[in-house]
Amino acid sequence: MWHCKRPARIGIFTLVYLSGVALFFLKGATLPCKVAYPAAWLAAVLFAAGQKPCRPTAWALLLSAAGDAAGAQHLFLLQIAFFAAAHVAYIRYFLPAAQYSGRRILGATVISGGLLLFGLLRLLPRVGMPAERFGVALYAVVIAAMLASTFLYRGRFAAGFRCAALLFVLSDSMIGWNRFVEPLPDADPLVMGTYYAAQYLFALLALLNGTEDSARSAPRHPTGET
Repeated sequence: MWHCKRPARIGIFTLVYLSGVALFFLKGATLPCKVAYPAAWLAAVLFAAGQKPCRPTAWALLLSAAGDAAGAQHLFLLQIAFFAAAHVAYIRYFLPAAQYSGRRILGATVISGGLLLFGLLRLLPRVGMPAERFGVALYAVVIAAMLASTFLYRGRFAAGFRCAALLFVLSDSMIGWNRFVEPLPDADPLVMGTYYAAQYLFALLALLNGTEDSARSAPRHPTGET
């Protein structure tokens, strides 16, 4: 797959991913933990690409797939533990290319801190069980840190990564609202649509970053040499 031209491999990558997403939404397909297949596919592709810069994102996607599988088994605390670990892996991807200017730090603090306060003030008081309350609070801090890391990131596709992070936060906010505050109409399409879009953007942009870095670092042959 990775020996074909870039548009072809991106097309195959996207088509298989969308097939996995469609499989999740297809009610007649009763497969175990099918919610985890799309993220698992993205992780497999990034690991198979063999690019070192992609590894944190590949691990984040693999941990996300494990979180999806835990959620499918209604293991809520295990689910958020896996996703918290996934966000730590995403942070590991963004921070090496971070820029700690005053403007970036202020923007990251205002946006991520505001969303974190919303979660802690509006959602956390509705969480009944102490263990779940602690888990949700810890997860909120970690995902806010992941979002902040995308605003500090100064590498290629920064705007796209920020969009992916915001989609992820939106998806998780809807999960929290639907679970602890009140049911959302059409929750599945809203929650999973934004989640799958976020993961696809993370994977695609990391993959493009990795292949571009590899192409720049590859030795160039003199004219006429094969």
